[in-house]
Amino acid sequence: MVPLYESQRTLGRCLEALSRQTFRDFETVLVDSSPGGECEAVVAAAGAAVPGLRYLRSPRRLLPQAAREVGVAAAGAPLLVFTDPDCYAAPDWLERLLAAHRTAGGPAVGALACHGHRWLDAGVHLCKFSKWLPGGALRPVDMGPTAGLLCPRGLFELVGGFGSESLLGDTNLSWKLRRNGQTLWFEPRAVAEHHHLQTWRSFVAERYRRGKLYGRLRLDWLDGGRATALGYLLASVLPLRLATNLAHTARHAAGAGLLGGFAVWLPVVVVGHAAALAGESVAYAGLLLRDGLGAP
Repeated sequence: MVPLYESQRTLGRCLEALSRQTFRDFETVLVDSSPGGECEAVVAAAGAAVPGLRYLRSPRRLLPQAAREVGVAAAGAPLLVFTDPDCYAAPDWLERLLAAHRTAGGPAVGALACHGHRWLDAGVHLCKFSKWLPGGALRPVDMGPTAGLLCPRGLFELVGGFGSESLLGDTNLSWKLRRNGQTLWFEPRAVAEHHHLQTWRSFVAERYRRGKLYGRLRLDWLDGGRATALGYLLASVLPLRLATNLAHTARHAAGAGLLGGFAVWLPVVVVGHAAALAGESVAYAGLLLRDGLGAP
């Protein structure tokens, strides 16, 4: 399942990568809600090279998870695999995801490498995807981004799918799967390259927006009241969580052999984490302001 929205800059290479998969028995469902026809033209040019190519056009704008839900409804396979139009899968990507699913059972999560070598792109990638860098052994993770996620259809339907049209539908799905007793297994050898197109400004804005959404989602999941919101607000405003986030990112980078890169890309990582925490802080403060600062 691949959601499209003005994705023509990267879609061709994404489809080319899917056409080179060593595992061939799959269908490729594209859901396009772009206002123009540029993506459709790219799909038409891809022709029969992509296995089971199906192109669906939405008359209205769909956020990525809503587009994926449309794709799930149209697909017929018992296993669902999600990726993005700016991800370029290695030829054995799908084969390794399937092997991880068959070995460990349940959902399988693929690794994400950075496409290209620009300093900003590498820093953006490390900030956003350090937990899923290639390297190491098959292991459990607490969340699977839809840039590379395999989920059995039965499980997906059992937990109610993404359950959110927001940009954090994959986080919501992951939490629901884990609450259902499922383990998300990370296969670091199932690699796709993520092509980052962000500028400094768009990166900071996106991190802030996602942080705000994450704060709201966390409070919903914890059924959080004023005490919970105040605790997270203090931890987010003070340097505590920024320090722990940077420590986790450094640990993940070291595990992938990129500790030296962490030092080089540190300014981008710091700005990205700080922007996300600022967004979270606004979400927590918003609940406090709505409900008042009285005793919980």
